[in-house]
Amino acid sequence: MKKTIFLFFIIFHTYLFSQSIDKEITDRYVKENIAVFEIEDVSTEYRKDLGKKVTSLIENSLTRMNRFNIVDRANLDKYLKEMELQLTGITEKQVIEVGKIYGYSKAITGRITSANSTFDYDIETGSGNIYANVDLILQIVDVETTKILYSSKISGSAYYTISRYPSIALREAALDEACNDLAIQVESKMKNVFKIILKISDIKDGNVILFAGSKHGINKNTRFKVYSKAEDIVLPSGNIIEGEYKEKGTLRIKDLGREYSIAKISRGNNIQAGDIARETHIGNFLIGFNINYSSYKIKPVQKTYQGTTNSGQLNINLNKNDFALGMHLKIGYENNIFSPNLSFGLLFGDFFKSSYGIDIRFNFDINVNIYKEVVRFVFIPHLGIGVTFTDIGNVSGGDYYIDSYTSIPNESKITSNDILLGLGLMAVIQYNIKDTLGFNFGVGYRLYTNPINAGTYYDGNSFQLPEKIKTVNLTGFDFMIGIYGLL
Repeated sequence: MKKTIFLFFIIFHTYLFSQSIDKEITDRYVKENIAVFEIEDVSTEYRKDLGKKVTSLIENSLTRMNRFNIVDRANLDKYLKEMELQLTGITEKQVIEVGKIYGYSKAITGRITSANSTFDYDIETGSGNIYANVDLILQIVDVETTKILYSSKISGSAYYTISRYPSIALREAALDEACNDLAIQVESKMKNVFKIILKISDIKDGNVILFAGSKHGINKNTRFKVYSKAEDIVLPSGNIIEGEYKEKGTLRIKDLGREYSIAKISRGNNIQAGDIARETHIGNFLIGFNINYSSYKIKPVQKTYQGTTNSGQLNINLNKNDFALGMHLKIGYENNIFSPNLSFGLLFGDFFKSSYGIDIRFNFDINVNIYKEVVRFVFIPHLGIGVTFTDIGNVSGGDYYIDSYTSIPNESKITSNDILLGLGLMAVIQYNIKDTLGFNFGVGYRLYTNPINAGTYYDGNSFQLPEKIKTVNLTGFDFMIGIYGLL
């Protein structure tokens, strides 16, 4: 039973890997020969040349990727005419037959199923909006396996405001913009389908040599997952089960040449020449969640002010507080060395009994790798703004008269809104559980101004206190623990 489960796992794992690797893995990246057949327009014929336009845009996108040898459509069209076929409306079977003769391994076909441009316009204001949308059914055919490698509906859209009545020219311009967006979406899909996969050529002084470079669409943000392949299992029957692929680590591009790349190992051990490097996408959009325990100082204050009459009095009563829990949502851009980001925080104050705050920080993380990119020491200088909301007292014994004409009703709560500006620095240890997920903990210190009063209120009405009352002091130590991820 255990052997059966083991064999099933190997077969399943190998199958998953084979879905993304359908050609021979070589030491040097070999470009695919790919043919782009003219996109068929089966929409409402909003633009009769729409299919040709989208085809050209897709070809331009694939050219920018530098990942393919694109078959010249003029020569292909000439060849098809000799076979009494056409670029537009060619069947899947014919695409495969022609590919085997003409020499391309993959082919792109598609149909525009919907193309429209709409608008809303207000005659009185002389303004409005134009919306455009193009839907494409895209297929990628594998000539060698005679299978559809990829099939999906892809949409391109455009939207912008106008200050005059939308003429046909404006609406067609919006449709052109939607076609451009569609080509960008196709390019993104193609990058996911046709990932660069090759063997590691050599490793020298900890640097991994890959024979694929800018000529093949690699840039400084490209990452590679590294796999080793186990030996094939030969069953007693003579059948062969292909050895499983085991993930070993991650590479980050260090130096980029035209036909080669030098990468450093950002994660993993025992990576060797001959291991398989597969392009992977690791986003740079950072999102994190931190719990803070920070200085939130309130000095105890008890004062009483008598109004202009002898009826009511204003009582100021601040309870002592030293630290407060808080939570921060952090979003930004993750880079290998510098990571600018913003964090938005809620400070619980004295657990919302009488005070709480909002904390906004602009952080500029400086990353220092301690162990590859697995363990990091991060310096986080930040500029911050804190806004605090504090109940500072109440009215008792009757209405409190500020003057002969203005009074605050008895039992009214008195609140103070204050702004504090400052800067701080945190020292953080960050452990990356995987390439896209990690946790961190750190300690820091911040220097903030004394509270700048933004208003004192009763029942939503602003008034002036007899004297300035200092509410919250955010200067002091800051402790933090949290998690983060990359999208």
